[in-house]
Amino acid sequence: MATVGVECNADRYFFAKLLGDKSLIRKEKNDKGVIDGIVKRSRDNFRIGIIDVDKNKKVPNDFKEIYADGNLRCLKREGMCQFLFLIGPIQFEHWINSFLKIQNKGVVDFGFENFEEFMQRSKTSTPENDSRFVALIDYVLKECLNSDNHIRKVKLQLEYLVEKKYEFELKEFVKI
Repeated sequence: MATVGVECNADRYFFAKLLGDKSLIRKEKNDKGVIDGIVKRSRDNFRIGIIDVDKNKKVPNDFKEIYADGNLRCLKREGMCQFLFLIGPIQFEHWINSFLKIQNKGVVDFGFENFEEFMQRSKTSTPENDSRFVALIDYVLKECLNSDNHIRKVKLQLEYLVEKKYEFELKEFVKI
């Protein structure tokens, strides 16, 4: 059962590979669809949503921040085992690019002319059909495990939530 809702195909591809299980991922229509998937369609069951930080998101008032850093905000719905990850600094592509900068790399190292071309490619319906996109994501997924960084942190947080579900403990989660 898909328990992690994402807003675009690039997110679907990335988070399925990050978690090693594409059956966990559900691609929604947009960020509103991700939030509706948690609040309305989940029927109060365990659910995780991942959306970009960009724009003014209409996050329901019963979601409270439980973790934040420069690349992530994690919110939990009061009284529920429902979580919303807001990644950035702006969008998924910037989130990935922030990691590449830590590695002294850029999208051009993977065959893209520039960041704008990478953004355009990731916005298509099948970014995984572009070998440059796949190579970049494979690199990020491999290298993120080698150091303390924002992508590794999200991976560990998501794995914790997927494993623990209703046994979620805030004290354990913030230690990750």
